[in-house]
Amino acid sequence: MMKQLILLITMALSVSLSAHEGHDNAPGTLKANHGGLVKPGKEINLEYVVAGTEVKLYPITHEGKDLTPTEIKLSATVQLPKGKSEVIKIESKDGAYVAQVDFKNAYRIEMKVSAVHNGKTDNFKFQIEK
Repeated sequence: MMKQLILLITMALSVSLSAHEGHDNAPGTLKANHGGLVKPGKEINLEYVVAGTEVKLYPITHEGKDLTPTEIKLSATVQLPKGKSEVIKIESKDGAYVAQVDFKNAYRIEMKVSAVHNGKTDNFKFQIEK
């Protein structure tokens, strides 16, 4: 009786695990097209890649398609741990939106990005570390 129960449980587990084979991403994960981290939004998603003081932003559709500068407008602010929020300049460069940040001896900065797409706005907030 015990052997039959163990066999039944093993078969049930193997069937449920094999049902998920062939998927590139686990359910609920967002694909990063550019090797960064992706923040979900209501209208679009935003991928960000940090390299030193440079932050590259890639607005993408929920289906994973990159959006071009003609399709979207981005603005951003940064805030040091004990400082005031500052507007930073974002430029379109090589298919990305690029911003330079100044850590001013801090290890971490909070960045807020506003994205306007098709007349609707998404707001994203994340931490950037050196």
